[in-house]
Amino acid sequence: MEFKNSFIVMKTAAEALEEEREKLRLTTGSSDLDSLIGGIEEGSFYLFYGEQEILDALIHRLIVNCVLPKDKGGFEAKGIYFNNTDYYTGKTILNPSELGEIAKHVGIEPRIVFANVYAVAAYNEKRQLMVAKQVAELMEKDHSIRLLTIHNITKFFYNSKKPEETRQILKQTINYVWRIASKKQIAIVVTADAMPTGRGFIPKPIGGSFFRHIANVIVHLKKFHDGPVSSVKATLIKHPYKRTPDSIVLLVSKGGMSLMGRITPSFRQLYEETIRELKTHYQSSLLDLEHKNAFELLLKEAWNAEQAAMGNSNMPTVLDKLNLTANIHNRKLIEIFKRKLEEKEKVIEELKRDLAELKAQIMSKAGEKGLKIEK
Repeated sequence: MEFKNSFIVMKTAAEALEEEREKLRLTTGSSDLDSLIGGIEEGSFYLFYGEQEILDALIHRLIVNCVLPKDKGGFEAKGIYFNNTDYYTGKTILNPSELGEIAKHVGIEPRIVFANVYAVAAYNEKRQLMVAKQVAELMEKDHSIRLLTIHNITKFFYNSKKPEETRQILKQTINYVWRIASKKQIAIVVTADAMPTGRGFIPKPIGGSFFRHIANVIVHLKKFHDGPVSSVKATLIKHPYKRTPDSIVLLVSKGGMSLMGRITPSFRQLYEETIRELKTHYQSSLLDLEHKNAFELLLKEAWNAEQAAMGNSNMPTVLDKLNLTANIHNRKLIEIFKRKLEEKEKVIEELKRDLAELKAQIMSKAGEKGLKIEK
């Protein structure tokens, strides 16, 4: 039953079920997590809370998946990344390298992902509310938006001198965007911190009971086991038609592309993994010995020497950074060779002039003596 223009519109259960089936569902990148929550359904509100590292990885994966074609588990649409961060003590920004790696892994050009993501940040509670209004206006205007991610929404609770005021701003922030999102059938994914709790107990999200009432699906995420093959425990806290709590353990291979993409490896790890892959499958397949030696020279003279620059670059993937650095190194060598060639050309010109002067002197002396010398 719903209200339209002050009239009550009745629906049968079959009609409601058919509407539910026709809704698009976005994959999280993990079939196990999709099974637990039913995927990210358009028009629904999802709260994931827990450990920062896992939430960062999840958000990056969802943003990429949003752009994917529908037949690959995507929305084939634009997404919004609404970030909440303390400007002075820490930033949680989108990592272009991680986005690029995930995009290439799932078979989409990174630049297509970048072109279809709106990014905005709030650095305090007041700006959080301002950004929410702007995001609501954007969702109202741009009909191609199908996903809104609000990352670290409880960030400002830590240093708040007026926690109740912060809580009220959080409620207003959610209400602004949720009103438009539910009307436009845009999925909302919010990440939050967990409250401290005793061992063996499932913590609650920071923010009080508000989330428990407004969110359709709530999931707690935490590291379950660390090592060569890590795991994440996902606990379903709330769901519209599943029994809760319900938990599953998701395997995450370090440096691999399981679960929600990489669990924030450093550039050094990504770099070393890429080099190992290139040496094993690319360099070893080269037939020309000079090409194999050239690879080693790039590794020695360019790539290893410029790791800091590559690590701070915003280019999408490690391979893109290697290519740029190799091109810069090759350009440097070309300039060196050009300078050496110019120096040699100057020497040759000087030798030519000296030779011409020497010939002129010989001809002059021979003429004085009446000798005839062939030129």
